[in-house]
Amino acid sequence: MSGFVDELEANARGRFVRWDPALWRELLAGPVPKLGQALTDAGTRAAEAEELVRAYLKLGAEAIGLGYFYPASAGRQNFFTLAWADLVPRLLAGVPAPERAGVLAQLWNLGENLESAPPWVQRIFCRVGTDLTSLANIASLLEETIASATEAPKVKLANQTQPYLVHMASEDSRFLPGAMHFLAPTVLCVHDRHRKALSGREAATQGLWLTEGAPIRLGAMGCREAPEPTHEQTPSLTWLTWNDPRVDDWFATVVNDWRAAGTLETSQFVVVLVPS
Repeated sequence: MSGFVDELEANARGRFVRWDPALWRELLAGPVPKLGQALTDAGTRAAEAEELVRAYLKLGAEAIGLGYFYPASAGRQNFFTLAWADLVPRLLAGVPAPERAGVLAQLWNLGENLESAPPWVQRIFCRVGTDLTSLANIASLLEETIASATEAPKVKLANQTQPYLVHMASEDSRFLPGAMHFLAPTVLCVHDRHRKALSGREAATQGLWLTEGAPIRLGAMGCREAPEPTHEQTPSLTWLTWNDPRVDDWFATVVNDWRAAGTLETSQFVVVLVPS
């Protein structure tokens, strides 16, 4: 396929100002042979495997040119990079042969659509996608994921709650939780109380997806807002203040109909309340 690869690269160089030859070589050296080997190990006929790899390369070249695909050295991740660098090489061979081309197209469309989505949506897809072990029903699975993150939960927050303490220093050792705001009913953006957004620069932030179980860390949120600390209360937050030795004075608290959270004056933990 060397002639095909060379022609594809030459066309991409001519089309895209943002073409990254080093990233193209990175793709050819790692994910491409991994995908080819996986298809071979799955008993795929040579012609079918080559057709899939060609389609993968065409879309990969397009993604590099459009800036959807990040190099490993970028220090950031989006769903498209996760899909093309890991999910497709690792899992596409496990999809029934007649469905593979369709799944490849679905992943491309999803990754492209997410490029215009809010950063926290991208974060949720990356965190969920990292743990995938199959691409079966991938479209419906990810649709369910975004619905559960954006739609209001059926169960509202009441007096019976389950508290979780989330150590925010695990992803950023300097992070000192301060003001917070909800981006969606169950998505919380926590701002560092010192490293704030200035002159259009992003603040130091971390996201938490407050699922029915333990909160899921979403990492840096790329938030440019500058919320002031709020001090909303619920009976459960008040109860924790008096009865949980891990909880001292609140620095800030936020509450909506479904979740509550608080940051502490002298701690890198965020306290989260979900319905029990």
